[in-house]
This record gives sequence, C-alpha cells and structure tokens, in this order.
Amino acid sequence: MSSSLLVTTSDRIDRASQAARRALPATVRVVAGLLWLSNVSWKLPPSFGESADGCRGLCGFVQAGIDHPVAPVYPWVLETLVQPNLQLFGWTVLVVETLLAALLLSGTWVRAAAALGIAQSVAIGLSVANADGEWYWSYALMVVLHFAVFATAVDRRGPVDARRRLAVGGVIAAYGLVVLVANIRNVAGSAYTSDWLLFGSSTDFPGDFGRNVFAGSVLLGLLFVALGAVAWLTAGRPSARISGAVAVGLAAVLIVVYRDSGNLLAAKASAAAVLVAAGLYLLTPPAAVAAPPDPVRRDGRPDHGA
Repeated sequence: MSSSLLVTTSDRIDRASQAARRALPATVRVVAGLLWLSNVSWKLPPSFGESADGCRGLCGFVQAGIDHPVAPVYPWVLETLVQPNLQLFGWTVLVVETLLAALLLSGTWVRAAAALGIAQSVAIGLSVANADGEWYWSYALMVVLHFAVFATAVDRRGPVDARRRLAVGGVIAAYGLVVLVANIRNVAGSAYTSDWLLFGSSTDFPGDFGRNVFAGSVLLGLLFVALGAVAWLTAGRPSARISGAVAVGLAAVLIVVYRDSGNLLAAKASAAAVLVAAGLYLLTPPAAVAAPPDPVRRDGRPDHGA
C-alpha cells in the first residue's frame, strides 16, 4: 500500500516537473517583459524630469549616477555625454524599453531582446546601484533574469491553432477589460487607478504596476477588447497581418504623442508596448509545419507515388 502510494506520488512529481520545464521558457520571458512594461511609463517626454524646479524621473536617475559613482569613467559618461543630451537619451530609453517589453511579451526575437535586456540592466545598474534607496542586488538579478531568458529561448513558434488564438486573444481582451473597468469607475467619481493597493496602506502591491500598466481611458480599454477579438478570429491567417500593422502603427503614434500631460487615449508607454506585442503576434507567421516523410518501399527507396 505504502509502496504504491510512493510510486503514485513520484509519478505525479515527475509529471509536474515535466510540465514546469515546458512552461519555464514562457514564464521567465513573460516575467521579464512585465518588468519592463511596469517601468517604461515613468520616462516622460519631452523634458524627462528636467525642469527649473529640479531634476526628477529619468533626469534624477542620471544625476544619481553622477553623484553616487558605481564604476570608474561611467559618471564622466553620464555628465559629459548623457546629461547635455537628456532629451535624445530619454527618447532612446523610452523606445528601447517599450520594444523590450513588446518583444519579450510577444515572444519575438527573444534572444536579441534578452541580450538587449542584459545591456540595459547593466547600464541602469552602473547608473544608480549606489544611489540612496537602491538595492544593488536588484540589478544583478535583472541581468541573471535576462540570461535565463536567453538560455531558455524557444527557437520556433508553433502553429496558431484555435487554442492559441483563444489564449492570446483572451489575454489582450482581459488587459482591455481591466483598463475599461478602472476608467469607468474613474468617470463615476472613484479615483480607482490612483490607488491600486490590495491590502491597505501597509503595502504598495500592486501599486505602481497597476498605475503604470493599466492607465488609460474607456476608449483605450474598448480598443484592446476589440483587438483581442481580432486576434482570436484572425491570428495565423493572412488577414491578421493588416490588423498587426495597424496595431504597431497606432503604438508608434501613441509613443510620438506621449507626454506627461497625457494624450487622446490617456495611454502611457505601457499601452503602446502591449499594442506592439499584439501587433507582432499578428504579423509574425507561424512556423511552417514539417511535411511527413515519404513512405519507404520494401527495397528501401522512397515511394513518392504512395
């Protein structure tokens, strides 16, 4: 009896382990994508935190790298090259981190995105790891996370079947529903998106993640719900490419008009990253399914006429 129980438990553990190994690449990749998605929205053009009243936001991070050096020469780079060209640097960071989130979430060019994530994590760590309130281990963990993405990246996408269309379309639509519900409550008078705490004032979870990732408007939420429906109905078909191109184009417009004063859809860069991720999914054709091998005759030669 006990021996049978041990065998059954061992089998269950083995099956769970195999399932975890299959899920690991996507899990690590999506977690890395969410990391960038949560943090891209506070890079606010056109000033990126530089004003007559002081230096905040991205500008403050650059100043922290100068005031609290991490490595030789790097503060000189920040002070001489980055700080005088803060707007150019800020736009570069905004676009790079938006693309990082989109590529990782969509599973597109994963190894290239992981390498870019490693470089960006090192650059951020060299800037602020010694600043007040920073935990330098977080930047080491960011680098390791992207190494893990690089090491576990899957080379090919599988066929876009009904299950995958439903899953991806559901995720996109769910994102839109959260944006929609949050902003309906805002219109009704409750400042829902101003406080995303789950357990009261003693914790900030999910805090900034909610405010940064789900900021927007009712119209933006409806847009994502519609895009989720499009992904469910068309993914893997030629018509999907039109929708994908429109999504990527709209994301580019949102990034260009993105300001700290808001825009028509009240969308932050996180919404643009989700749009790009959805657009890339719709634009990228599935991997070709290999044809079955020709049957072999008894004499060992292929039977092409079978």
